Amino acid sequence: MLNYNHLIILIQSQKLQEAEAELSQAIRKKPLEAQLWVMLGETLLLQQQAGAAKRVFDRAWLLDPQAKWVNHIYKAMEKIPVGELRQDIEDLLYVPKVTVTAAILSRNEAADIAKCIVALQGAVDEILLVDSSTDDTRRIAMQYPKVKVVPIEWEDNFGAARNIGLQHVHTDWVIWIDADEVLITEDVQAIREVASVFHHLDIIPALHIWHLNRINGTIQHDFSQVRMFPAQRGLRYYGRIHEQIGTEQGIYQPDTYRRAVKIRLDHIGYDPAVLQSKGKLERNLRLLKLMVEEEPENPGHWLYYGRESLGLGQEEQALTALLEAERLGLQTKLFGRMSEIYRLLIQIVMQRKNYSEAEAYCHKALAQSPDFPDAHYLLAQVRMRQADELLRSAEVSIKQSLQTLPNYRGSVSADYLIGEWKAPAALGELAMRSGKLARAEEIFNKLQDKPGAKEMIGAKLQAIETERQKLNQPK
Repeated sequence: MLNYNHLIILIQSQKLQEAEAELSQAIRKKPLEAQLWVMLGETLLLQQQAGAAKRVFDRAWLLDPQAKWVNHIYKAMEKIPVGELRQDIEDLLYVPKVTVTAAILSRNEAADIAKCIVALQGAVDEILLVDSSTDDTRRIAMQYPKVKVVPIEWEDNFGAARNIGLQHVHTDWVIWIDADEVLITEDVQAIREVASVFHHLDIIPALHIWHLNRINGTIQHDFSQVRMFPAQRGLRYYGRIHEQIGTEQGIYQPDTYRRAVKIRLDHIGYDPAVLQSKGKLERNLRLLKLMVEEEPENPGHWLYYGRESLGLGQEEQALTALLEAERLGLQTKLFGRMSEIYRLLIQIVMQRKNYSEAEAYCHKALAQSPDFPDAHYLLAQVRMRQADELLRSAEVSIKQSLQTLPNYRGSVSADYLIGEWKAPAALGELAMRSGKLARAEEIFNKLQDKPGAKEMIGAKLQAIETERQKLNQPK
């Protein structure tokens, strides 16, 4: 087993050439281990060789697109000398070249197809347009080099259409691009490099690309879709919509190697305005309804049916579908989207203000995936809502203590300081906890001279003043 601590100690001890030699040897054995490339890049930077380091870090980022080191490392490299060409590093990075087809499934995409194709020109060996358009999409596409058109009849089945396209792919690899997606310029070389890096695997690689989804003026990063895989190793698509890749054994099998890579696609298709203008949600829901009827035991179909139903405001239908997705998903060993099911269930029950049920779903999500950030965040949201409810309940109880005090005649004596200052002070503290500092200050000022209250009230007023001074400090 590789000893990372040993390598770290070598680097920290400035035994850089020794570390470099051991890292190079380790990379030859495990070329897909992104952390090894990162550590090798660090040794090169410490040797003032930013040129070779950048080549190594580029490979590391290719293999781990969600890495957190990227920004500060690339910025640091700008201040370090490029250094000499390192042929040994180039040899380490070398992978045999393979051929790649970019396949585009299109239907009436005349507005977007040119941008999509132009961005792919230097990235692939062939561009295959699997087209069922009735507009100018096909004519526009054929004006560009490398484009081959496969006309098809549209039959409400994305998976079947892609499988027709796969029959016309003769390169080593295929990457599927939607017509409303544009490859980021900096990643033009990445497609062939990725194919070459993963081509040697015995298990079939099925690679997730990086979507930059433009939604309501923001960019949401998504790594959930398999888009790239070897074209000649028996993979095919399943499903009318939200189609999934798999071997002839199906999609929930341990016969593919799935991993995200740094191939970035700028995508506008999920923006609500685009979805509404093209009627995508209604179309998707119609096809998903057919899918759950045709394959009622597939948890993925129920998940997507629930998700699209929720997107169209059909909450009860969404809840029913998602509960069925949960039931089936727990029975399907390699189903990998339980976290999404729970995230959507949490969304529904929180809208209904059923916070105890939302909390239970959060814990279910964390039991499935303890490092799922959304589950931790949503659990915090649930607890804040619960805290708000508790604060409102506390206020009711405080006011009830004031209301019952004048008429109380029990054998156990009441604490009459509740009426003098304790209950009002508690209302002031609730105002503080709710962020209503001005209201809290107003309450506490009225209680300053109450016997027994001076010390506690003084501390609360001092805390308010401290917060006020922080707020008034220049930025």
